[in-house]
Amino acid sequence: MSGTSRSKPKIVLFSAFYEPFMSGAEQMVKEILEHLGSEYEMTLVTARIQKDLPKKEYRDTFTLVRVGFGSRFDKYLYPFLAPFAAKKLHPQVVHAILESYAGIALMFLRFVLPSAKRILTLQSGGLDHEDKQKNIFLRMFWRGIHVNPHKVTAISRFLASRGSSFRKDMVTITPNGLDFSDVPGDTESIPGRIICVGRLSWVKGHKYLLEAWPQILRQFPGAQLVLVGEGEERKNIERQIENLHIEKSVKLLGNLPHKQVLEEMSKSEIFICPSLAEGLGIVFIEAQACGVPVIGTRVGGIPDIIEDGKTGLLIEEKNSKEIEEAVFQLLHDESLRKRFIENAKNTVKSFEWKNILKDIKNIYEDSL
Repeated sequence: MSGTSRSKPKIVLFSAFYEPFMSGAEQMVKEILEHLGSEYEMTLVTARIQKDLPKKEYRDTFTLVRVGFGSRFDKYLYPFLAPFAAKKLHPQVVHAILESYAGIALMFLRFVLPSAKRILTLQSGGLDHEDKQKNIFLRMFWRGIHVNPHKVTAISRFLASRGSSFRKDMVTITPNGLDFSDVPGDTESIPGRIICVGRLSWVKGHKYLLEAWPQILRQFPGAQLVLVGEGEERKNIERQIENLHIEKSVKLLGNLPHKQVLEEMSKSEIFICPSLAEGLGIVFIEAQACGVPVIGTRVGGIPDIIEDGKTGLLIEEKNSKEIEEAVFQLLHDESLRKRFIENAKNTVKSFEWKNILKDIKNIYEDSL
């Protein structure tokens, strides 16, 4: 016997964004790299975006390769540069997370490195919105993104259904999850404090929440609305707050570290995010884990998390009146809030990362 150990299989992850640019999709990337990276030889290929970010880093369990010139336009170059970066690494498996830039990169990889098994995880509910589907560039690649991979997974039933409409094989559901060790202990909520966590973007529906707020204040003058997040809609949101004369009761906290976001959730009496589109909605899982009753819209993957009338309330999108009524219902009924919190304690456990990562590892092993 030679005594040499078998080399680890090589797996490359495609994600156009990574630290410091994090959201739900990037959190899945992080969990895979940090918890499965010791079992495989893993490399993440991402876009550089900023000049002060190094082109290559060696982390404890993976290697990080950034492509591009260090500008915001790197995301547009990413689909063309990432396949060639992967080719140099000779991986057996390439896993793209999020079907936009990473999905197109995976599609091009077929021509650059045909021997690699290609896996795609569908993450974005926003791409299904009619405004996004008008994009000629997206429509050009839409079918190819879904049919090109050897295996497709999705973070919700909604996205799995979309994937299955293009494919004959089964689309496996591997949702985003939560590390429950990050969840704060028992925290007393502040009466009338309502929180919304999400990027300040049109797709999160802040406009309709703010439209409802003056009516909520008439019944609950001491109520406070806390918005956590940052984005391109900030100025419009600030203008709307000023026009509605609700400056004293609305706080914009901007981006916060994840641990602090969970702490802000735990202090709140209600969580709401009236999204117009959502792949899954990890913030609802986080709020439920923090012991906060939730209100969400009937879009995308949100119904995978909220069972209407049992673990939270579901409302129609773009509907300020339904936002008012749902908030009134929860603020008036303490027993209903407690029932939602208790019921969600059981369902939220299925979103624990350690269980989800087992399924992802099985997919890798099948591909290898």
